[in-house]
Amino acid sequence: MTKTKVITTQRHERIMLHYMLLTKQMTKLSDTLLHIVRLNKRATGEKRKVLFNGFRAYAQTELADVIMQVRRLCDILGLSYEDTQRMSLTRDQEKKEGFRRKYPNEPWI
Repeated sequence: MTKTKVITTQRHERIMLHYMLLTKQMTKLSDTLLHIVRLNKRATGEKRKVLFNGFRAYAQTELADVIMQVRRLCDILGLSYEDTQRMSLTRDQEKKEGFRRKYPNEPWI
Protein backbone atom coordinates (compact mmCIF):
# COMPACT_ATOMS: atom_id res chain seq x y z
CA MET A 1 0.00 0.00 0.00
CA THR A 2 1.39 3.37 -1.04
CA LYS A 3 0.96 6.35 1.23
CA THR A 4 0.13 9.61 -0.47
CA LYS A 5 1.79 12.65 1.04
CA VAL A 6 -0.55 15.48 1.90
CA ILE A 7 2.08 18.12 2.60
CA THR A 8 4.04 18.20 -0.63
CA THR A 9 5.30 21.76 -0.88
CA GLN A 10 6.99 24.28 1.37
CA ARG A 11 3.85 26.41 1.11
CA HIS A 12 1.70 23.53 2.37
CA GLU A 13 4.11 23.06 5.25
CA ARG A 14 3.98 26.76 6.13
CA ILE A 15 0.16 26.74 6.05
CA MET A 16 -0.05 23.79 8.41
CA LEU A 17 2.72 25.05 10.69
CA HIS A 18 1.05 28.42 11.20
CA TYR A 19 -2.37 26.82 11.58
CA MET A 20 -0.98 24.54 14.31
CA LEU A 21 0.69 27.50 16.00
CA LEU A 22 -2.63 29.37 15.83
CA THR A 23 -4.47 26.51 17.51
CA LYS A 24 -1.72 26.27 20.14
CA GLN A 25 -2.13 29.97 20.95
CA MET A 26 -5.91 29.59 21.11
CA THR A 27 -5.48 26.80 23.65
CA LYS A 28 -3.19 28.97 25.75
CA LEU A 29 -5.70 31.81 25.51
CA SER A 30 -8.57 29.58 26.64
CA ASP A 31 -6.50 28.46 29.63
CA THR A 32 -5.80 32.07 30.58
CA LEU A 33 -9.45 33.06 30.25
CA LEU A 34 -10.45 30.12 32.42
CA HIS A 35 -8.08 31.39 35.12
CA ILE A 36 -9.79 34.79 34.93
CA VAL A 37 -13.25 33.22 35.17
CA ARG A 38 -12.23 31.20 38.22
CA LEU A 39 -10.71 34.13 40.10
CA ASN A 40 -13.87 34.86 42.08
CA LYS A 41 -13.62 31.46 43.75
CA ARG A 42 -9.86 31.50 44.26
CA ALA A 43 -8.96 34.95 45.54
CA THR A 44 -10.43 38.03 47.17
CA GLY A 45 -9.64 41.70 47.52
CA GLU A 46 -6.23 42.95 46.45
CA LYS A 47 -4.95 39.48 45.57
CA ARG A 48 -7.81 39.02 43.09
CA LYS A 49 -7.02 42.40 41.52
CA VAL A 50 -3.31 41.57 41.18
CA LEU A 51 -4.06 38.14 39.69
CA PHE A 52 -6.65 39.59 37.32
CA ASN A 53 -4.18 42.18 36.03
CA GLY A 54 -1.56 39.50 35.51
CA PHE A 55 -3.91 37.15 33.67
CA ARG A 56 -5.29 40.04 31.64
CA ALA A 57 -1.77 41.00 30.52
CA TYR A 58 -1.03 37.37 29.68
CA ALA A 59 -4.29 37.14 27.70
CA GLN A 60 -3.16 40.17 25.71
CA THR A 61 0.10 38.45 24.78
CA GLU A 62 -1.83 35.38 23.65
CA LEU A 63 -4.22 37.53 21.61
CA ALA A 64 -1.22 39.25 20.01
CA ASP A 65 0.24 35.85 19.09
CA VAL A 66 -3.12 34.73 17.63
CA ILE A 67 -3.30 37.91 15.54
CA MET A 68 0.22 37.32 14.23
CA GLN A 69 -0.59 33.76 13.17
CA VAL A 70 -3.70 35.02 11.36
CA ARG A 71 -1.55 37.67 9.65
CA ARG A 72 0.94 35.01 8.57
CA LEU A 73 -1.78 32.73 7.23
CA CYS A 74 -3.28 35.63 5.27
CA ASP A 75 0.16 36.34 3.82
CA ILE A 76 0.78 32.71 2.84
CA LEU A 77 -2.65 32.50 1.20
CA GLY A 78 -2.16 35.80 -0.61
CA LEU A 79 -4.94 37.54 1.32
CA SER A 80 -4.89 41.08 2.63
CA TYR A 81 -4.92 41.03 6.43
CA GLU A 82 -6.52 44.48 6.47
CA ASP A 83 -9.31 43.38 4.11
CA THR A 84 -9.82 40.25 6.20
CA GLN A 85 -10.05 42.34 9.35
CA ARG A 86 -12.63 44.62 7.74
CA MET A 87 -14.52 41.55 6.56
CA SER A 88 -14.60 40.29 10.16
CA LEU A 89 -16.48 43.41 11.24
CA THR A 90 -19.00 43.02 8.41
CA ARG A 91 -19.47 39.31 9.16
CA ASP A 92 -19.96 40.00 12.85
CA GLN A 93 -22.70 42.52 12.04
CA GLU A 94 -24.35 40.01 9.68
CA LYS A 95 -24.26 37.32 12.38
CA LYS A 96 -25.73 39.75 14.90
CA GLU A 97 -28.61 40.60 12.56
CA GLY A 98 -29.22 36.92 11.80
CA PHE A 99 -29.23 36.07 15.51
CA ARG A 100 -31.70 38.85 16.29
CA ARG A 101 -34.04 37.66 13.51
CA LYS A 102 -33.88 34.09 14.79
CA TYR A 103 -34.03 34.96 18.50
CA PRO A 104 -35.73 38.37 18.78
CA ASN A 105 -36.09 38.24 22.58
CA GLU A 106 -32.52 37.15 23.34
CA PRO A 107 -29.64 39.59 23.91
CA TRP A 108 -26.75 39.57 21.47
CA ILE A 109 -23.52 38.75 23.19
